[in-house]
Amino acid sequence: MTENSDKKAFELAIRYLGNREHSRKEIVTKLERRQFSPEAVEKTLERLDELGLLDDRSFALNYIGSKSRKKPSGRYKLRYELLQKGVSEEIIEEVLNEYDSSGYCLDAALKKLPFLKGDDHYRRRKLHTFLMNRGFDSQTIRQTLDQIFRS
Repeated sequence: MTENSDKKAFELAIRYLGNREHSRKEIVTKLERRQFSPEAVEKTLERLDELGLLDDRSFALNYIGSKSRKKPSGRYKLRYELLQKGVSEEIIEEVLNEYDSSGYCLDAALKKLPFLKGDDHYRRRKLHTFLMNRGFDSQTIRQTLDQIFRS
């Protein structure tokens, strides 16, 4: 019976990975939620590793790329989300070093700006709050707002 359980766990993990890339922790969580034994989960992870189908660095890069296209976020928010998905600090640091936060901050601000009414002081304050909530750091936000409201 455990061989059958191992096979089902592996097939389910492959199905999850077929939909989108997952972190190691996400696969573990989903298999545990389906009440597979720890041994079946471990065997599945080993087999996925052998096949090269689990790579947290690749997952983190794709996650950041996808989020940045849809809804640009800052380093703080991306770090938090990747930690929640079980990506290690080392991988997060490595991946975020390649991330151009200022460019995405400007993109997010320019998308939001047309929806803000009122004088420049009010719009600047609202944009600042919006960008902070998106996880951008204060210095990047300040530079972006100076760039937008200077012109």
